Amino acid sequence: MINQGLLLAYILYAANVGLIVLIITRLVKEALGSGAPISVNRFTRFITHEVKSIRKSVVGAMHLAILGAVSLSILYTLIYPWVYRSQLAHYIMFGVASPLIVGLIGAFAWRVQVLARSLRVHGKLNVSGEFRGRSIRLQGVLMGVIALTATTLATSILPGLLYLNVKLTVAAVDYMLVAIFYVRPEVNLYADFDRALHDIRMPFNIKDVIEGRVDASQVSMGVSRLSELDRYETLSLDACVEIGACEESCPATVAGRPLSPRVLVRKLAMLKGTTGPGSNPLDVVSDDELWACTTCGACTYNCPVGVRHVDIIIDLRRRLVELGRLDQKKSNLLLNLSQYGNTMGTPNYGRHEWLRELGVKTVEENPNFQYLLWVGCMGSFDSRAREIVKALIEVLREAGLLDEIAVLGDEETCCGDPARRLGEEGRFQEIALRNIELFRKYGVRRIITICPHGYNTFKNDYAKVDPWMRGVEVYHHVEFLRGLVEKGVVKVSMGNIVFTIHDPCYLARYNGVVEPQRVLISRIGKLREVRYHGAQTFCCGAGGANYWYDVPEERRISHIRLGQLMETGAQAIVTLCPFCNAMLNDAARVKGVEGKVKVIDIAEVIRAHLRS
Repeated sequence: MINQGLLLAYILYAANVGLIVLIITRLVKEALGSGAPISVNRFTRFITHEVKSIRKSVVGAMHLAILGAVSLSILYTLIYPWVYRSQLAHYIMFGVASPLIVGLIGAFAWRVQVLARSLRVHGKLNVSGEFRGRSIRLQGVLMGVIALTATTLATSILPGLLYLNVKLTVAAVDYMLVAIFYVRPEVNLYADFDRALHDIRMPFNIKDVIEGRVDASQVSMGVSRLSELDRYETLSLDACVEIGACEESCPATVAGRPLSPRVLVRKLAMLKGTTGPGSNPLDVVSDDELWACTTCGACTYNCPVGVRHVDIIIDLRRRLVELGRLDQKKSNLLLNLSQYGNTMGTPNYGRHEWLRELGVKTVEENPNFQYLLWVGCMGSFDSRAREIVKALIEVLREAGLLDEIAVLGDEETCCGDPARRLGEEGRFQEIALRNIELFRKYGVRRIITICPHGYNTFKNDYAKVDPWMRGVEVYHHVEFLRGLVEKGVVKVSMGNIVFTIHDPCYLARYNGVVEPQRVLISRIGKLREVRYHGAQTFCCGAGGANYWYDVPEERRISHIRLGQLMETGAQAIVTLCPFCNAMLNDAARVKGVEGKVKVIDIAEVIRAHLRS
């Protein structure tokens, strides 16, 4: 007769194999439903992306540990019938599993911290009791999965039939929970891991409307029902398992604004689960939640399962614009764009006259120009931003390149970024088409901009409106300055000033421009990195059109960021964006620390250290 313990082992093993098959079947089914191709090439790139996420953040490393631990647990389960009698095999398996067990312990500790923080956030946002209960249960279940997976791997060191049955029992519960809760998050990541942060959906193309391919009456900007979200956005709703990385990195949450990316996405997911895809998302999401977002992208960038919080927020903002739910300041911004062609509410006539005094010509006066200098609204009208443009021009003059650049003069208007981030997609595309026509008219092939928002818009957004823009090279001025210095066209001197760098979100996180500014500063002085730097930068608070309107908050985001930067003890804060410069200078003035630290643009730094 078969030993009862052995019979139980056979039964448990069969149950485990069945659950493993269920996990794999669900993964394949969900992946096919997501539209992502199932291929060796894509899977290899996905694994490479996951491994690289270790360098991104601790959360990325913990997620990889969970993914690796579950995969290893499945492998061990499948081979157990052949190795469970071997003491050596148990030692080897435990040795291989040990680093992942450590990672799981870290992940469990992280989950405990997230749960504690989420309770505080729930209190501040005054979420419903039902939401709190569901959130706590979900987080508890996922902490249980981590604990069960760690237990399954830890028991691999123990030989004998009894321990085998214990392991298989624990593993069965673990795999069942994995099949229920972890499949969709992983499929979402698999489907969208290579979707760029700047790649938000375009609900329509105005060229199709103008050229008669689409009926204008059928065009809708915003989302009035959850079913109108794009498939990848719907996947995001289903994928959120409240890991909390979005919340930890969100400047709006940190500043005490009425927004948590985690809560917003989970509220929509719960709405979809209870009343269906025909539900109105604005029934559970308030206007202030949506306007509180700076679109800095920290939430999506740091989410280990690829939830696209910002994309959803922009889509819901578009709906608010359709409904006319805008306060006076937001309305004035759109009115200024319509009436004046700029965000500053200033007549556009003579926009670049002050540049003529510096020797800068317009495209009509200098038809052989090589680079279009896009001055931008801030650079054209704001006195402080003008100083940044002036510094750049003086460096270009030193390099003998002044005749290679030109400006649009009165023909330059807004790039359209504020309209798009606010949710006025139609106005944005109208602006984009007009600018693209100007670029075509004057044969623009290269653009230099001092503003990361214009940089991102020209480089990424315009190409969706008109593919012609893919042939236009776009440079942020720090990239251009780096090239001049490295080629020896511009020579700089070394000093003893201690700098720290504030990386703009739309430059570093959205476009990966992190090295040029550090290369330049290393040739001029000493660099002390702030804790949140590079792609993990912390927003200044101006993004997402926030520069032009107010949001309820406990602390100003710009004040938080200034405090972080000043903790380095640096003598100067280097900025690469006129909006960041304005926000941090204003914070320094309000907090009375203007004399303790300088807030200067990278062009001003280069100009101050020019060497003949």
